[in-house]
Amino acid sequence: MRTKLKNYSFRDPNFNYRGKNPGRLDNLTDAVFGIAITLLIFNLVNPNSFEDLVAFTKTLPAFLVSIAFLMLVWKEHVNFSLIYGLHSAWIETLNVLFIALIIFYVYPLRFWTLFLTNFLFETDISIQIRGAQVPDLMIYYGFVAMALYICLLFFYLNASRNREFLQLNSYEILHTRMQISRMVIFITVPLVSILVISLLRGVNVGLASILGGMTYILYTPLMIFWSKKYNSKIKELKGSNQFQDSLR
Repeated sequence: MRTKLKNYSFRDPNFNYRGKNPGRLDNLTDAVFGIAITLLIFNLVNPNSFEDLVAFTKTLPAFLVSIAFLMLVWKEHVNFSLIYGLHSAWIETLNVLFIALIIFYVYPLRFWTLFLTNFLFETDISIQIRGAQVPDLMIYYGFVAMALYICLLFFYLNASRNREFLQLNSYEILHTRMQISRMVIFITVPLVSILVISLLRGVNVGLASILGGMTYILYTPLMIFWSKKYNSKIKELKGSNQFQDSLR
């Protein structure tokens, strides 16, 4: 999969792609993502009647949303590997932790999306959770999601530290710094959600769950702000002599 990506025409010509030949650990990571997607469909309704088939079909939105989240995380890992191609003991350790977290991530993700499917479509998918446990589920999900992006943050921090070894040009250095700030956003939002839930659950469980979930809406304005800042800095850099010199 990753080997084919190196031939994509939409690659940014300002990058020197150092990870064109994925290693065994990259292939293992891809395999784990495949296993994670397989785990998403386990323990769903086994359609033995038309009613079961309808109920099974109603799990499709949850399944697609779960896959979308997994693919976003996978693409983050692929992009990092393609651009930097770092192979060190520290990167390998982070990769192993990242792989383990993916397996832990898929279960709360699946459980949460199935819970929402039952709630929104009034299906009867067998999941056991009481209303008082919903905040715990959201906190669990938030911690695992936060841990995944902490791993990705350390990936980029390591790349930034090794910028001279990697011979990053000015474009790549700016990109790396901006990706670090983006990972901070991805870490901060679930952290805020966890704090909101923890503070409000003693007052009102329902309110804590609703506001904790709504916290993730912050991703939209924050990413719009980040994207505008990224494009502005890139435009400014491309107009400078430093950018032209770094590409020679």
